[in-house]
Amino acid sequence: MPVGRYPLNGLRGCLTAARWDRLTAAATRWAATLPTVWHVNSTDNGGGVAEMLRPALGYGHALGLGLRWLVIEADTDFFTTTKRVDNGISGVPGDGGPLGPEQVEGFRRVSREAAADLGRFLRPGDVVVLHDPQTAGLCEHVADRGAIPVWRAHNGADRPNAHTARSSAFLTPFLRRARGLITTRPHFRDVVLDSRMGVPSASITPFIDPMSAKNTDLTADAARSLLVRAGLLAAPDAGHPVVRVGTAPGADVPMVAQVSRWDSVKDMIGVMDSFARTVAPRTDAHLSLIGPQVDGVADDPEAAEYFRLCAAHWERLPRAVRSRVQLCCLPTADPVENARVVNAVQRHAAVITQKSRSEGFGLTVAEAMWKGTPVVATRVGGITAQIPDARHGRAVALPDPDDLFGGAITELLADPATGAAVGHAARERVRDRFLPDSHLHDELSFLGGLVGSEVAA
Repeated sequence: MPVGRYPLNGLRGCLTAARWDRLTAAATRWAATLPTVWHVNSTDNGGGVAEMLRPALGYGHALGLGLRWLVIEADTDFFTTTKRVDNGISGVPGDGGPLGPEQVEGFRRVSREAAADLGRFLRPGDVVVLHDPQTAGLCEHVADRGAIPVWRAHNGADRPNAHTARSSAFLTPFLRRARGLITTRPHFRDVVLDSRMGVPSASITPFIDPMSAKNTDLTADAARSLLVRAGLLAAPDAGHPVVRVGTAPGADVPMVAQVSRWDSVKDMIGVMDSFARTVAPRTDAHLSLIGPQVDGVADDPEAAEYFRLCAAHWERLPRAVRSRVQLCCLPTADPVENARVVNAVQRHAAVITQKSRSEGFGLTVAEAMWKGTPVVATRVGGITAQIPDARHGRAVALPDPDDLFGGAITELLADPATGAAVGHAARERVRDRFLPDSHLHDELSFLGGLVGSEVAA
C-alpha cells in the first residue's frame, strides 16, 4: 500500500514542545538503527487498523523511518474463519461455527500463499508486524526468511472464557515462532496467547490522527451541510440519501448517534432498546445508528446479516419510537468523503454512544472525545482507558439490568452544561494520551528493543 509523507506541522501544533522533542529524538535514533518495518493486515479500507496504519506510516516517513504496509488477500471462507477467531478473542461466540481441522487447513493454505508474495519483499533482519488473526499464520514464514515476526492483537476480552480459550487454541500453533507480542491492553495477553509462551510483549494503545478527514475541525454549519447532503439530516435540498431504514431527523432535533461496524459485538440492537425504554419517553431526541455499507469491509463477512437483524428489530419497535430511529449505511468507495461524514456526525450529535459487549479499544470513542462530544459507552476493554471516570464521559458496566446506559444518555441530553464540561475534559484526555506521537514512540521503543535483543543473541 503506497503511503506518502504526511505534513508534520499540523500534528506538531497539537503537541507540547516536550512531546514534539521526544518524538523527533526517538525518530532520529530509530531511523539510524531499525531495519525496515513491515506492517501486514487484511484490508486497506474500513476498520481501525487501516485507519491507524495510514497516518502511522505517513508521519513515520516524514520523520525518516523505513516503514512499509502490505495487505493480504483471501476468499470469504478465510475471512469467515478469522472473524470467528476474532470474535472468540473478544470473548463472544460470533456465529458459533466450527474451528476444526478444515478451518485450520484453509487458514494454513491462505497463509502459505500470502507468504510466497511476502517473501518477495522481505530481507533478513526486517521486522514484520502482523495485525490480528488474519495474519497470524505468517509468523513461521517470516521467521523462516530471517525476519522478526511480531504479532499485534488489537482485540481482547477482560476475562478469559470458553470463547477466548477456543480462539487461543486455534492461534497458538501459528504463533509459536513470534518474537514479540503487542496488545492494546495489558490483560489481553492472557486471552490471546498461551501463558507458557515467554515471548516479550508490550501494551500499546491505538490513536487518532487529529489532521485526518475524520478528525479535522469542522464548523457546526459545515457539519450540518455535510449531513444534509448525505441524507442523514432531513432538508428540502437533501442529496442522495444513505438512509436504508427509517427517517432522517431535522437539523434542530437532538441526535444520539453510534458509529460502528454492523457487528453484534457493537450491540446496535441494544442501543435501540435503551433508546426505546429510557431515552425516547423522556426526551425529543432522535437515534442514528451508522455503519459502513454492508459489503464495504472485505474482512467482515457478517455485516450484511447483522444489518438485516437490526432492520428486523427496528420493525418491531413501537411506531412512535420507530419514527425517531434511523439505520444508515455510509458508502465506502470514497474513504475521504466517508470520513468527512463520520466527522460531521460526531460533531453534530448531542451524545455519541458505543454500547460494545467487548472492545479492543474503540477508536470511535476517542474520535468523539476529540471533538468535545460527550460519550456514553460500556465499561469494557480499551474503553476503560479512554473514559476512566465521569469527568471524561459515562462508562456503564455490563450487564445493565436497570438500563443505566439509557439513563446516562438522558442525563447528558437534559444537562447540556454537564455535557459540555465532559466534552472539554474528554478532548484534553485524547490530546494527552491518544495522538500519533505517543503510539509511534512506544512502538518504536518496543521494536527497537526486540531488534537489539536479536543482534545481541
